[in-house]
Amino acid sequence: MNATHFIIRVEDGVNFKNSKKPMWGVKAGLKGIVSKMKQGDILWFITNKKNNNLLVGMAEFVEMHDRRDEKLVHVNTFTNEEMGWHGDTNWCIQIHYKNLYLTEYHNIQIPLKCQTTIRYYKNCADKIDVNLYEHFVGFKNYAIPIFT
Repeated sequence: MNATHFIIRVEDGVNFKNSKKPMWGVKAGLKGIVSKMKQGDILWFITNKKNNNLLVGMAEFVEMHDRRDEKLVHVNTFTNEEMGWHGDTNWCIQIHYKNLYLTEYHNIQIPLKCQTTIRYYKNCADKIDVNLYEHFVGFKNYAIPIFT
């Protein structure tokens, strides 16, 4: 399978680390790019520039759900409180993943100049000096995922 790799900014990373379920939320305007993700695609989670563009996790995409589609009963989506996220931002597009590898302690920095929340790695791979494809192989071979 040819997986597409995506880089996703997670602000300062605090809510990402506090997540009680294998899922990350983004604002409604990003539904278009998230809807292009396929099961098994690779998600790279990095902090913002203020927090050193630090790679904090890698996971495999499972599915996407929109909170707005579950108005009465929430089956596949969760509130910020249920997720352990602070703040009242409406992260209504919820990206579910599996096989999360926590990567923060490897101190891998992805120096992206643009503040785009989600981007295709292939479109910026030549602009950064970190080869995420090689790191992917390393994590898969030598690390143990959580949220399997």
